[in-house]
Amino acid sequence: DIFFLFNDAGTELAQTFVDDKRIPLISFTGSTKVGRLVGERIAQRMGRSLLELGGNNAIIVDESADLKLAIPAIVFGAVGTCGQRCTSTRRVFVHEAIHDDVVASLVKAYKQVEKKIGDPTLATTLMGPLNDGSAVKRYLAAIELAKSHGGKVETGGAALTDRAGNFVLPTIITGVKNSDECVQTETFAPILYVMPFKTIDEAIDMQNGVPQGLSSSIFTQNVKVAEQFL
Repeated sequence: DIFFLFNDAGTELAQTFVDDKRIPLISFTGSTKVGRLVGERIAQRMGRSLLELGGNNAIIVDESADLKLAIPAIVFGAVGTCGQRCTSTRRVFVHEAIHDDVVASLVKAYKQVEKKIGDPTLATTLMGPLNDGSAVKRYLAAIELAKSHGGKVETGGAALTDRAGNFVLPTIITGVKNSDECVQTETFAPILYVMPFKTIDEAIDMQNGVPQGLSSSIFTQNVKVAEQFL
């Protein structure tokens, strides 16, 4: 038998499952912090684990990119599931020649999403809530950290207090560096850091310059750039 999902208000059920010697292999997808705890508990009973931990996923947009394709993809990747996917888009590197235009287009798209934040079970909703109150606190703390690094909140940056639930605004931040702590840290929330680049080499270096991995993509119509990226 395979257990696909535990809807547990706490961690007691999950811990019992992890500690059960009858289960030889457990697969866990989540944060590095929690994954380390899971792996250690399973190792204590000589079990096996398959851990998929963390993600600081990036998209590169070069000067030849078709923005009609790139903008919707970036928004969906960053805002879908309220940024609570291991493959959620968290960083975007944009060629300096089109950086400002891309930011403006993203802000416009995010404003449309803001109008449709709510119950995720409704077909009209584009973005639901964060998982819990702690996630909201981490979202707000990450934004304050970005500001301390010189980041500018282009849109969003606040929790929604006009309704019940853990709802926040999808957020775009510019003015930070890829090496800044806020960018280097994975925050499970709809926060997108947009940074300019001059050359594709620089963009690839920044994309790879985080301790996490998982997914990456590029928007370009230049075959040589696409091949270099691959």
